[in-house]
Amino acid sequence: MHPVKLLARLVAVLLVALPTFAALPSPAAAAGRKRIVVVLGEQRVYAYEGDTVVFTTRANVRGAKRGTFRIQNKIAMAKSSALGWKLPYWMGIYYVGRIQNGFHGYSIRANGGLAANSLGCIVMPTSAAAWLYRWASVGTPVTIR
Repeated sequence: MHPVKLLARLVAVLLVALPTFAALPSPAAAAGRKRIVVVLGEQRVYAYEGDTVVFTTRANVRGAKRGTFRIQNKIAMAKSSALGWKLPYWMGIYYVGRIQNGFHGYSIRANGGLAANSLGCIVMPTSAAAWLYRWASVGTPVTIR
């Protein structure tokens, strides 16, 4: 068999045999009633449009407060007042005294290392935080249960 035809058949077989993975919808394509649900027992964040889950990710939610809130502010790269660490894709949701807790990607320490620690925030992989940051807007409802 001619090498080009053999290669074409092999590619066709691989395309059929490989599993497909659902791509995340682009934040620009997101439409409908948006809300975010954080399930403490599962350590997960869910983004909904209506009753449809459009995104989910694991998260460190240790110390997060249960309740119903709204996204209050968004800062592409915030700075922790407690530790001085950078907090990528910050979305603030509630205050504990003078300190605000919220969603963000892995913290960036002064030495450049990453930390997934949570002292009340919802800390998720930075790529997931970036998606959620682009998708949600100030005022988006948040339920932590």
